[in-house]
Amino acid sequence: MTNDTQEFRIQRLLAASKKAGSDTALARLLGYTNGSFIGQMKSRHRPIKEDFVEKLEALPGYAGWFTAEPENTPAPVSMPARDRDEIPPGYVRLQHLSPTPSMGPGRGLSEPVQIIRHLDVLESWVRQKVGSTNYDRIKILTGCGQSMLPTINDHDLVFVDMGQKSIDVPGIYVLDVCDRLLLKRALIHSTGTLVLRSDNAEEFPDEERIDLRTAADSINVAGRVKAWWTLHQG
Repeated sequence: MTNDTQEFRIQRLLAASKKAGSDTALARLLGYTNGSFIGQMKSRHRPIKEDFVEKLEALPGYAGWFTAEPENTPAPVSMPARDRDEIPPGYVRLQHLSPTPSMGPGRGLSEPVQIIRHLDVLESWVRQKVGSTNYDRIKILTGCGQSMLPTINDHDLVFVDMGQKSIDVPGIYVLDVCDRLLLKRALIHSTGTLVLRSDNAEEFPDEERIDLRTAADSINVAGRVKAWWTLHQG
């Protein structure tokens, strides 16, 4: 299986889970009692096996879900071929890194950072949407969890300015808090208090309040989230 085919299947699995409503709902449609293995496949920690593909495509409304050819839709991303090093004209090459910041209770930092793949992204899109011309600073991560809904969805690709190592303006940041990699919204009160909170306050009401003057003692800023991609299903 080529990298392009594997990536297509990952994206289709994300869409299938969203169509069903959740990993658990999709698992129940297939006769499983637990949907954790679907999350493992979505995060590339477990392969998408052919028996799973066959079961899912046998469901009403999912025929050809994985075996259909990817549409050649014009997009801001061009997946570079394995044997081609040149960057297409008008594109810049960004690194998709292995860390998956948690939009929830936090994800431990237990493994070294690796490059999963490179994505060739339209330079004009990066300038307009990400707001940067220093492309070496922009890295792509996969956010995991529900705490930033409805702003950022589970498994959205987030474009992070890794050169931003301090919280000087309100925004969404990737943070290392006590060895937990988090994706949170940061607010700065006029009192000098830094507030870290989730957009999905109904399910994740907890927030952390830290003196901005001493925030560096407990928080390492991995970068500021500048943009994100959400997969919308028609």
